Amino acid sequence: MEVDTLEAMLTRVRAKLADRLQEEPGLPWLSDTEPLSSAGIDSVLLITVVGELEQELGVVLPDDAVLESASIESLATALFRGDRR
Repeated sequence: MEVDTLEAMLTRVRAKLADRLQEEPGLPWLSDTEPLSSAGIDSVLLITVVGELEQELGVVLPDDAVLESASIESLATALFRGDRR
């Protein structure tokens, strides 16, 4: 499944994170640029979420891109620019 805009990717990343955190859809309390660690998202959860999104989107990210994704915005950007399978 392809996401055609960065805004759509931001929405998709927010929805996936909210689902995993069992939080309100859209995570209205978390800005796009706020560090994910402040939202209680550790590296294990981040890798899980990224793996699910890679599978759904047909995108592959290098491991370092995942670990460097410190915010929703940086993660969405990395996924949006990721190599298509």
